[in-house]
Amino acid sequence: MISVVNNLTAMNTQRQFGINSKAKAVSTEKLSSGYKINRAADDAAGLAISEKLRLQIRGLNQGSANIQDGVSMCQIADGALNEVDELLHRANVLAVQSANGTNSETDREYIQQEIDQIKNEIDRIGSTTTFNEIHIFGKEEIEEQVGPISKLVSCPSADAGKLAEAYPIQDGFYPSASIDLSKVSPENIKQLDGGSFSFECPYGCGETFEITFANSAESSGPVNSGRTHQYSIGIANATSGSDIIDTLYTYLEQHPANSGGNTWLSGLGVQGVGVSHSSALIKDGNKLIIASDTKFTNATDAEYYMKRNSDGKVDCSSLTNIFTPEPQLSTPIQCSATLGDKEIIHTRIIDCEYIGLDPLDVTTQELAGNAINKIKYAMGCIADMRSELGATQNRLEHSININNITAENETAAESVIRDTDMAKEMVQYSLKNILEQAGNSMMAQANQSNEMVLSLLQ
Repeated sequence: MISVVNNLTAMNTQRQFGINSKAKAVSTEKLSSGYKINRAADDAAGLAISEKLRLQIRGLNQGSANIQDGVSMCQIADGALNEVDELLHRANVLAVQSANGTNSETDREYIQQEIDQIKNEIDRIGSTTTFNEIHIFGKEEIEEQVGPISKLVSCPSADAGKLAEAYPIQDGFYPSASIDLSKVSPENIKQLDGGSFSFECPYGCGETFEITFANSAESSGPVNSGRTHQYSIGIANATSGSDIIDTLYTYLEQHPANSGGNTWLSGLGVQGVGVSHSSALIKDGNKLIIASDTKFTNATDAEYYMKRNSDGKVDCSSLTNIFTPEPQLSTPIQCSATLGDKEIIHTRIIDCEYIGLDPLDVTTQELAGNAINKIKYAMGCIADMRSELGATQNRLEHSININNITAENETAAESVIRDTDMAKEMVQYSLKNILEQAGNSMMAQANQSNEMVLSLLQ
């Protein structure tokens, strides 16, 4: 049928031309943007997947930057601890020098002055070392995180190194030293694992007793090394300081090596066990009392006598350097966009009190010998911290590598979904361009077909 009202050929050509023009415009957009998904309508599911991948990729990239900051923090902390270590080496040299018998009292006073300056510098390093205004070893920051920090075990005579207290029994006073276990609870009792104390019986008997607490159900000992008697007391079943003391008493009382050693306690109305002919361990609530059998009528005489006496030494240092709660500053490092994906950098308080150097006295040959042991313990603390920081730094560096690899692989996955395949899209663009030009020509031809009607009207 020939019609001039409805030119169906032109209409069909125009429809196809519009389809091709739109497809060419889409190809142009993909080629110019580089993305094959420029709007949700292009690929709704692909867009959702791509956005999630982008979230992870950008989170991983920022996480790598965060972790690098953590590595820098570890490096600063290790550098500070290296200087503390150097100061401790110098303090050790000075303590060894002071322990030499050829030094005069004046010489040791000069040595003590340098020791005091070393202690001041250690405290200064601990309080002023910062990263981005964060105190790495800050006591206040650590206490803010974990609450008030106090010693788990106290031993007032530890600093004096002797039986320097007067313990009242009935109508007399006995030279003694106390170990307070009242802060020990089921939550922190395992902190005592490996902790120990030792004491020497007074009056030149030459025997030394070393008591070590172990996270075990069984006790053992004594292991004798010359006139040193070493005991291991299992505290795995204990839930308080009182339980620990009971376990200690039970084992010592039942051990044949101590039979008959508590005769001087008989009739005094105290709970305790003798471990030598002149010394005993006495229970006073949650306190452990190390006492000698010499009775004085007043406390002043007892304290004075034992402070002057060279025997009866006490060493509680490995117990009194145990703190609760664990004095660590936890710095979380967010590693990615995933909640909970964190690395933790742990640092501890650095000052002379917390590493066992307060007090540190070398003004006598005997005190200098004690100082050597204290410095050795402090160096062990610093070495332990540096080891932990080094391991953490290595772990963080591996975390950066993992983040970078994961981000690279997820970028590849996101590229497959969202990026334009330029070669393939160029083929499509060329095809749509040709079809658009052909459609334009065909519309011109279709519009000319109506002119045939004029020949019928002639």
